[in-house]
Amino acid sequence: MHLRQTFLWSMIASLGLAALLGIAALLLPRYGPDEEILGSTALVAAFSMVALMCATVLERRNAVVYMWVGLGLAVAALLAWLSLIWFDRIMSWRVERVVIQISGTFTVPAVLAAQCGLLSLPRFDQRRADIARWTTIGVAALLAAYIVILIWWFDPLERMIDDDILLRALGVLVILSACGTVVTPILWKVQAVRRSGGVESIPFQTKVRVVCPRCEVEQVLMTGAGRCDTCGLRITITVEEPRCLCGYILHRLKSDRCPECGREIRDERCPGITSSRHPA
Repeated sequence: MHLRQTFLWSMIASLGLAALLGIAALLLPRYGPDEEILGSTALVAAFSMVALMCATVLERRNAVVYMWVGLGLAVAALLAWLSLIWFDRIMSWRVERVVIQISGTFTVPAVLAAQCGLLSLPRFDQRRADIARWTTIGVAALLAAYIVILIWWFDPLERMIDDDILLRALGVLVILSACGTVVTPILWKVQAVRRSGGVESIPFQTKVRVVCPRCEVEQVLMTGAGRCDTCGLRITITVEEPRCLCGYILHRLKSDRCPECGREIRDERCPGITSSRHPA
């Protein structure tokens, strides 16, 4: 949790600094390296977003090794891009090209790690949804490998293959990866809605055997608002069913984590559990 908070505050600080610098560049006379400062701030904000995605997955204890690798690559990519922004004037065109290639090579797998980490979080019941998720991850990995190949060997490939074919293939992979990335959380949301609508372990209205606290007569009442059959005391019965915050019913759950979202479930007093109330 502290790791994600750190990245959140770094994003807020970098975005606020970028806004202040942009306003100052527009209103005040231009002194100093305005473009370098603005570019650096934008890069910090962008890579903070990638780091935040990896930290969110780390918080759920998913793909821990891959997420730390993604964080390391994000830091390396940020440093490489910053060196290009600040020292491009003293670099030869060959050195500048190599720095761009190295920066892109670090950036692509860092973004891939964040994307695949977020896609790995949902728990699916249906095999078709799980296949769609892993197919998306496979396409994203193929797209990342294709981009890295283009970064380093675009000129030889352009001489061997038509440039238009290379760009068309890149566009197809981008579209497939983007569609799968959008569809996966939609499938998870559909599953959550399906689970929350009609999978209660008890019906909405059910009979409960109670003892009237006034006349001590045992009787059977329905959930909701009612009265004692003997003395007329008003009795309201509310049945609470333990649920995770994502809506998953925890009845007869044997594991210590919610199978829907992966939250840790300790007991019914845990903040990670909410209750589904049957209103009167």
